[in-house]
Parts: sequence; C-alpha cells; structure tokens
Amino acid sequence: MDQIINSRLIFTIIIPLLGSIPLLGNSVVEIQERSDTAAILIPEFVITAQRDRTNNIDRPEAISKLTRPDPHLVTATSTPDALSAMPGVWMQKTNLGGGSPFLRGLTGYHTLILIDGIRLNNSTFRSGPNQYLNTVDPLTIENMEVMRGQGGVPYGSDALGGVIQLFTQSPVFSDSGKEVKASIYGKYMSKGMEKTSRATFEAGSRKTAFKAGASFRKLGDIVPGRGLSTLSPTGYSEKSADLKIKHKLKSNQLFTGSIQFHRQKDVPLYHKLTSGDYSKYHFDPQQRLLSYIRLESYDESLLFSKITYTVSFQNSLERRIKQKIATPVTHTEEDRVSTINGTVELLSRPNSYWTISSGVELYEDLIRSRTTSTYDSTDQSTGSRGLYPDKSRSDNLALYSLHSIDLNRISLVFGGRYNYVRLSVTDELLGETKITPSALIGNVGLNYKLSQQIRLVTSVSSGFRAPNINDVSSLGIADFRYEIPNYELKPEKNLNMDLGVKIATPRFSGNLFLFRNKLDNLITNVKTSYNGNDSIDGFQVYQRVNLNEALIKGFEADGTVSLTTSLRILGNISYTHGKDLLTGAPLRRIPPLNSRVGIRHFIKNFSTTIEWAYAGEQSRLSQGDIDDNRIREGGTPSWNTIDCSLGYSGSFFQLNAGILNIFNEAYRVHGSGIDGRGRSIWISLKLFSAWK
Repeated sequence: MDQIINSRLIFTIIIPLLGSIPLLGNSVVEIQERSDTAAILIPEFVITAQRDRTNNIDRPEAISKLTRPDPHLVTATSTPDALSAMPGVWMQKTNLGGGSPFLRGLTGYHTLILIDGIRLNNSTFRSGPNQYLNTVDPLTIENMEVMRGQGGVPYGSDALGGVIQLFTQSPVFSDSGKEVKASIYGKYMSKGMEKTSRATFEAGSRKTAFKAGASFRKLGDIVPGRGLSTLSPTGYSEKSADLKIKHKLKSNQLFTGSIQFHRQKDVPLYHKLTSGDYSKYHFDPQQRLLSYIRLESYDESLLFSKITYTVSFQNSLERRIKQKIATPVTHTEEDRVSTINGTVELLSRPNSYWTISSGVELYEDLIRSRTTSTYDSTDQSTGSRGLYPDKSRSDNLALYSLHSIDLNRISLVFGGRYNYVRLSVTDELLGETKITPSALIGNVGLNYKLSQQIRLVTSVSSGFRAPNINDVSSLGIADFRYEIPNYELKPEKNLNMDLGVKIATPRFSGNLFLFRNKLDNLITNVKTSYNGNDSIDGFQVYQRVNLNEALIKGFEADGTVSLTTSLRILGNISYTHGKDLLTGAPLRRIPPLNSRVGIRHFIKNFSTTIEWAYAGEQSRLSQGDIDDNRIREGGTPSWNTIDCSLGYSGSFFQLNAGILNIFNEAYRVHGSGIDGRGRSIWISLKLFSAWK
C-alpha cells in the first residue's frame, strides 16, 4: 500500500515540478537572473553528441548536463556522488570506494565513460558494477554530460546504455597581462566520515595558461541511518594531483597538455569481508594515471573548420589482496592496463545548414596480470597466472562520420561508424588466440520545431560492445563464481529508439523521453565444468557465451520551474523495466522508480537548497539478484531522504554547509553492497586570491 501511495504522490505532485538545473543537472537551458526582468533564457551548449559544441535543444538525443558551481560538484565527496544527482542516472555502490552508474538499466562495460573525450573504459572492464569512476577527483571537474541510450557512433564500443563525459577544469588566459590565482579548500563531515583538502595554483597570460592542484581525502567508516551499526571496514584514503597547460601557438592554433593522477589506498570490499568467507579483501592500491596532449587548429575554409589531434597515455593499476578465513595463504592479484590512444577529428561546415564531424581513432591496451600467493607461516611466495593472461593486447581502430542538417523547422542528424577490434591473447594454460569482433553501426535522428521553444524529437541508433579481454580470457574467482575463458565470443549489439519533447521557455525548461532498447547477442554466464569439475574452491564454474536477448524500456523526465528571480523548483523522475526475452525473467539490478525534487532559493551571494530523493521498492528480481548477498531477501525496500545545504560567496572565500539525510533514514540503493549515510553534518571552506 505504501508503494502505491508513494507512486501516486510522485505522478500527481512531482511530475509538474520536474527539474534538473544546477541542483539536479541542467536540462535544456540555463536560466539567468536579472534585476530588471523575471528571467532570461541562456542556451545550454553540449559537446558529447556531435563531438563539438551544439545547442542542446537542437539535438534529438537525451542529454543532461551538470556544471560548476552546482552544489553537487562543489562539495561532492566523490565523482559518483556528484553524478548521482543527474537525470536518468542510478548510482550503485558495491563499496565506499566504488560507484557504478546505471544508464537505462545498464552499467559496467555497457556504459561508456570519457574524460576530456578520452575513454576511461578499457579491455578489462567487467559486466557488473565497477569502481573506476571513483578514480576521478570531483574537485577537478568543470562539468559533466550524460547522453542516455546511445553514443556508439561517435565513441564506439560499450555505449549500449549511453555515454558519460567528464570535462576537467582548464586554466584561463588573461587579456590584461599576467595573472596569478591560488586557492585552498577544506571539507569536514561529522563522525569522521570525510576529511578533504585541496590546493590549487593557476597562472595566465595572453598566450599561456596553466593550472595545477593536489587533493587529499580521508574517508571514515560509514555511519548509516537509524537502527543500523557502523559499517566497518568501509573507510579508506586517497590522493590525487593534476596539471593542465594551454598555449596559443598561433592565432588559430591551441595546444593543451594535461596529466592526472589518482591513487586510493587500502579500499575494503565490505560485502566480501562480512560474508563470512574472507578475512582480507582490499584494493591496495586502486590507481589511475592519464596524460594527453591536444592540438586544435581552426580555419575559415568549408572543409576544414577545425582539426583536432589528440595523443594520450593512460595507465591503471588494480591490486586485490585476498585471504580466506582460516587459510594460511594470502593471494595478491595485480592487473595493470597501459592504453595508448591517437585521435584525429575533423569538423567541416560545407554550407550554413550542414555540419560534419568525422574522424579516425586508435586505442591499444596492453595488459600485465599476475597472482602472487604468500604463505603466512614461511613468508614464501609463488607466482602464477593472473585473472587475465599476461601481455594480452587489445587493438581498436575506428572511422566515424556524424552529420547535422538544419532545414528550418526540421533538423536531421545521422552518422555511421566502423570499428575494427583485435584481441591477442597468449595464455600459458590454453595457448595463443586472436579474435576480431568488429562492427558497423549507424544512427539517425529528427528534431522538429513546433515552435522556437518546443521541439519534438526522435532517434534510432544501433550500437555494439566488442567482447574484451575480461570476457574472453578471465580465469578465476569473479563475483560469486569461478570463470573460465571462451575465445569464440562475438559483439553484443543493440537498437535503441527514443521519442521525446524538449521545452525551453524563460520560466520553464524540461525534457520528456520514452525509450526502447533491444539488445541482442548478449554475453551471459552459463554453468559448465573445468577439467571435469563443476566447482572450484567452493565456487560454481561458469563460462561466458553469446546467448541472451533483452528488452529495456521506460521513461525519463526532468525540468525546471522558475517561480521568481530568486526561487526555483526542480526535479527529475526515471522508470526502467528490463526483461530477458529468452526466459521472461527480469534483468539483473534494474533500478526501481526513482525521482528527485528540489527547491533552491538565492539572494545575492547567499543560496539555500532543499532536496528530496525517492526510490521505490524493487521486488522484480532476477535469479542473480536473488543469489546476491548485497540484495535483501524479497528485494530492496523503498526509501526517502531529504538533504539541505547553504552557501555563501564572499570576495575571497566560499563557505558551504549542509545536513545529509535529515530524518536519519536507514536505506540502501538497490544493488549496492553498503548502506547510505545516516544524518550527518558537513562544512566546507574555500579561500582564494588573485594577483596581477
């Protein structure tokens, strides 16, 4: 009965107030206040769909954006926490050091994550939730974009659920000569749940600008809501550093160089340590290094409006330390992935109504994987095969072309992509194998102007996910099973269809989308045997095969109501229904009906935000959900939380404070391995100064 009442409340009260501006993720416009008028409309520009700056309302895709100084970015504990506020994003956390975004019911290697246009996904990403988004420092992010349901044509493999792109902060040139800026930032959360500090230094002139920063964060064990004990161990520490340089080579050429480093230490996997099986299960370290250089060259010619060259190197290190209870052996699994990328992007404008974005890109992964077993009594160690065959390689070469044609009332977008993928695996146990799971995909979309402020949109897009090294060669314990390799896998594919409306007026902006995503050739785990054994070390043996078909459908809505120049009501709502078409069973970890509603009031330099988050009960469970000890028997109950935050900006400081989970609700996000934080108080202070 409570579920029915809550659902009716959402549909009768919340939907008219749907929103997603700075508090919850911008929809189609930004509303800027002026003293002499109620509000003015500022176009919201996005990059992800076309790989170039375009106006969101002119695009047929479902795109949302979160931009600094949004409170979620300014004071977020982690990047997953900031992203969870955006429309259509459901954030699962296996542990405090994790954070795996669901887009339209898909996560893991079915959702593509980019940093400054460079893939975070690599060939060891797994199907289930992962922790890699949390290796991006939220204090370095300038804005986030989420494109739901598509992205395969512009960005390639893995975008079956959509694309998440994070844009890091850039230094600013100074037209008046040399300018130097510095800042320090600190944040504290009650009960020792967070201690964060950051320092930045920035300098700019007419031709050169750079920005450097370093962050340190200590996260304590989670103290959940009423009736629940402290989750121990869940806390960990992390540090990060970043540098970005921009230099104008010529009046029409811009060079950018950037390096980002993030290291998490001693991150416990809570649900493993409380399952009764393990005395040790930690990530130590979880580490990522990204460096890139980029050259942008601008021209007035029709064929070469802009050319962008990017070369990047990314290295990820994941070390898992495991020891089962009452066993004398500690296993240390270490996986290191080195990724080299080269991309050339060409932007052309043959005439006033036709824009073309084309390019070629190459990614190459080299994987080093090893397991070391240490005997506690003798301190002797032996080495063996890692989770993946050592020195495995993945090569990914792609050509793409995206087109936008504006015909007054109708805008047409279409494009295509060819991806050549080659996996090279030399397995010391199973021999040498090479496979080429390549794919050809396309998309088409329409944007029809009912008026200057209302658009009807629709799109159809195909996508693919090439099987990666994790799929074809994983050997060992993963999640709740023992996996063995399969070198005959083929790409997973999907066909996504969207139908929606976008509205942008000075008083109201919003989006409504209906979607249908048909997935074919899905890779799934099936029970098998290995060397005549059905189970190894107490875990059932599984192998991945292309078997399943699935259908995911639902709706998403978000919007902003500007009641006065200083008062906004905003919110969003999402519903997802996933079904295995072969068995008729629900898909695993499908999010429940969920929504956010907020009120934001601001006067001069002072702002107040109150936000309500709601998630319905999820009792539609797959067999995998039923077997998962992270999910309560019978499903995940519904929950509500209310947060409040205050902010004040002065001439040399910015002060923010707030209360999370005001009513101390005990809750868990569906599919997560940890409970949400209970009532807690946080405060942050940023001091800054500038010299010329």
